[in-house]
Amino acid sequence: MPEIVTKYKLFIASPSDLNEDRKAIDEVIHELNLTFGQQNNLVLELLKWETHSAPGISEKHPQELINKDIGSTYDLFIGLMWLKFGTPTSIAGSGTEEEFYNAYCRFEEHPNSLQILFYFNNSLPKSLQDINPQELDKINNFKKKIGDEKVLYWNYNTTEQLQSFLRIHIPKRILNLISEQVVIKKNIEILEVDMILKPDDELGLLDFLEIIETRFETSTNAVLNITEATEWIAAKLLEKTDDINKIAKMSFQPNTHQLRRVLKLTAQVMNEYASRIDVEIPIFFENYEDGIKAFSSIVNLADDFFDHSNIDELIEARQTIIEMNAGITQGLDPMEEFYNSIIQLPRIDKEINRAKKNVSEKVQLLVSKMQTSSELAIMLINEISEKITRIEITFANPQ
Repeated sequence: MPEIVTKYKLFIASPSDLNEDRKAIDEVIHELNLTFGQQNNLVLELLKWETHSAPGISEKHPQELINKDIGSTYDLFIGLMWLKFGTPTSIAGSGTEEEFYNAYCRFEEHPNSLQILFYFNNSLPKSLQDINPQELDKINNFKKKIGDEKVLYWNYNTTEQLQSFLRIHIPKRILNLISEQVVIKKNIEILEVDMILKPDDELGLLDFLEIIETRFETSTNAVLNITEATEWIAAKLLEKTDDINKIAKMSFQPNTHQLRRVLKLTAQVMNEYASRIDVEIPIFFENYEDGIKAFSSIVNLADDFFDHSNIDELIEARQTIIEMNAGITQGLDPMEEFYNSIIQLPRIDKEINRAKKNVSEKVQLLVSKMQTSSELAIMLINEISEKITRIEITFANPQ
């Protein structure tokens, strides 16, 4: 039997240096169609110039062709920027800027007709040669302009982080549109749903619960290993500091040979610590991210499994995330203090200097991953809270 669903179109706009991020959004859309889409009887369609435009010729600028091919009926505009601002068009500083203002003008005329999500990639390029100061100036000016236009934009550091943000932000904004739209969107008939959704790829509630349990357990174990390693190096550094002080007090002229031996051992300890946490950081973050992703999928399926009779389970789930996030935030201050203590070590010896750089880079990465993990948790907590509120409102005001 044909199934009637509502289609929502999402248009991605970005300069050419974000091709990998653009491709990664396809995966997010497929996941959301399997969870959020089925739950809400809708389908998300991704519009990109690569797939929805074609070669041609225009009287003014090739951007005109893309604008016509994409159209102006999309529901979400997703903008991305990194190092390039883009190629100027006949009316704007770049194709991305022109596409943004096309969407922004639509919003000004009909605020309930679409929403805008804009993200700036803050990661460093592989080579300094990839940085063009003029392009960065244009991006910073654009960022200020859209901020003045009351656009709330987000920053991200990795493709995976962008995906995590979108898994939460897209459903949130689509639900906003559903609740606010005055004109009901025209339904479309999907004759073969299998062309969009592959049942073999679809995970259910029990699958997601299993993912959450295993991923969070693995992530927690990695955190415990990092904590143990950090306590170990703190004790070792204190021990080595005592050794250095003893050598210094032996005579007016400290024994250079003995001092270098202690410094060499200290550098070895520091490098061992860096190696230990280097292994654990991706285990911690990737598994934590997968757990949050699975939790988000359960929230998108919530209407199938949760109502006022078992709303306490959602409340408990929210409390679990709150407690996990509290543990992360409590660990941030000590790690930042440890990082500061490392970078303040004197440049006393080349081996110490190398080890200092090695440790500081790894700890800085860990702090960054912890901050991102906390941001993901806060977004999920807010998402669960909104779902709980909707259930409570539905119970209080039955149709």
